[in-house]
Amino acid sequence: MSSLSPHQQSLGLTDSPVSSLSSPSSPSFPDTFPSSSNRPPQTTVYDILHNPNNPPEFYGEHPKEHPSSLVTSGCTHLAQFKKQRRRTLEDEVVIDDDDRWDLLTSYRSLVHYSLAWHKSRKQLHSNTTTDRKRKQYKELPLPQCSTCLDPLSRLHVCLHCVYMGCWRKGHIQDHMREKHHVFAMDFNHRTLYCNECGDYVYDNELTDTIVRQETIQSESRRRKRVRTANTSWEPTSQDMSAIVKNSTVPSCRGIRGLCNMGNTCFMNVILQSFIHNPLLKAYFLSDQHNPSRCNNKFCLCCEMDNLYAQVYSGKKEPYGPCTFLHSMWMSLKELAGYAQQDAHEFFISALNNLHAGCEGHSLSTNCTCIVHRTFAGLLQSNVTCLKCGNVTSTMDPMLDISLSLRPVEKKKKSLSNNKVAGTTTATSTTGGNIAQHTNNSNNPASFTRRLKQGNSLMDCLDRYTHPEKLGQNEYSCSKCGNTFQEATKQLSVKRLPPVLSFQLKRFEHGISASKIEAKIKFPVELDMTPYTTHGKQLKSKNSSNSSSSMNMDISNQYTLFAVINHHGKIDSGHYTMFSKHRGEWFKFEDHNVTTTFQKDVLDSKA
Repeated sequence: MSSLSPHQQSLGLTDSPVSSLSSPSSPSFPDTFPSSSNRPPQTTVYDILHNPNNPPEFYGEHPKEHPSSLVTSGCTHLAQFKKQRRRTLEDEVVIDDDDRWDLLTSYRSLVHYSLAWHKSRKQLHSNTTTDRKRKQYKELPLPQCSTCLDPLSRLHVCLHCVYMGCWRKGHIQDHMREKHHVFAMDFNHRTLYCNECGDYVYDNELTDTIVRQETIQSESRRRKRVRTANTSWEPTSQDMSAIVKNSTVPSCRGIRGLCNMGNTCFMNVILQSFIHNPLLKAYFLSDQHNPSRCNNKFCLCCEMDNLYAQVYSGKKEPYGPCTFLHSMWMSLKELAGYAQQDAHEFFISALNNLHAGCEGHSLSTNCTCIVHRTFAGLLQSNVTCLKCGNVTSTMDPMLDISLSLRPVEKKKKSLSNNKVAGTTTATSTTGGNIAQHTNNSNNPASFTRRLKQGNSLMDCLDRYTHPEKLGQNEYSCSKCGNTFQEATKQLSVKRLPPVLSFQLKRFEHGISASKIEAKIKFPVELDMTPYTTHGKQLKSKNSSNSSSSMNMDISNQYTLFAVINHHGKIDSGHYTMFSKHRGEWFKFEDHNVTTTFQKDVLDSKA
């Protein structure tokens, strides 16, 4: 009795001395290599097309056409095989185990093995592959010709037996002629070869249901990233001591340049300030935003999560945040394109979109998203009527403070929006009291002159929080019969954020726009107490005391950690930034990262 099924005999196939993929003598295939052929069958468009239960009108203008007569391949031999196979499946013919040969099953197994083999070659040379996985990949046998043992001569695998032969030396052709086998597969390209036609077969059905499906499965296994929901964890003292004792800090981890992808230096400096922001770093490195659970399209929080993963991956070469740029273009239409943009505008827009991507975000001032927990504060505006002394207070949310500058005598036409960022620190100035830096009671004339002309950060803050007189028709006092009265307006910080950002407005708008090139002095440690609402109240109470002093609130102490600089003019320029990482200062200029000194940071034109 022949061991071939009827559809094999109709193709003129002869008996093979060994069953498919089972020969222990072949070095090409492992006996127990995992195959995806055991997966449950999925309904495809071809299953619907060839369904015998389809009504006649399903086939349009040819209602008498039987589905088995439809041809989806260019090879008549393959079409005949698939026709016989469908008839066998429709008749539910029971086949013995020895006769259970199937071209499609063999083809799927070989495609699966080819993909796994080529994937293993890449993994063996990858720096991220563990020794255990590398050993596992090495156990895959080397594909080589069963006749001459040559692994480099364009190998083909017979789909009717376990023979693997080289094409260039003609061993696979000799085997197929001798055994009367019809189909073989190119091991590198996974294309089907028909010996009867003497050509390769391009079959849409096999490409869609086997090659493409196996390729997608292989890629999905490669890219799979297991992410679990974030859970809070408070380490015990024993846990902390074990972490400190057994942990090592990799050198330069967290320092990585960003490629300029066409006038994107404005984005790179802001991203570097985000990367080295301690609160944002703790949030994203602890997986508190999980991209696999996020359903937002073009989510910048997901891009920030990926950015932190790239920066802390240990790789040294510069990283190009292409996906961040694409998501930014799709979510921030006003910043799309390769034109030069303003860094401060991107800073505010990025924070708004990060806020929108956080789970549970709200429009209230008490929003608990990471953006508001990091940057959000409250400004208080007090308008005082000069006739009756009535004070009207309003609160406004803030993400940063924009400070005006005083121009130098010689003006240069330029444009810049720069940001100096500071963050709270555990280190504080020793001593219970510190003198007010203005010292205005001792020398009012000196204070007035410095208030108008000074260009230190404290001078800018003094001008920002100094009372200004409103116009005659700008304030209507409710206690004066809703009549217009002269009044003063004063700003102060009601609630300080953990991370305080300053924008130094180097714009000057007159006949033409220009850039104020004045050098702004800023300290490493900044006490914001004199500029808070509480500090202003203490100042007004002690204004009669010439030796007034103010208690320093340690929670109002800030330490500098990032400075952004703009170089150039109004129509062209370049952004660079300084950032502090593990106690050392670094200069970031797109992909170029260098160490620097604190003096260079303080001498820069922020």
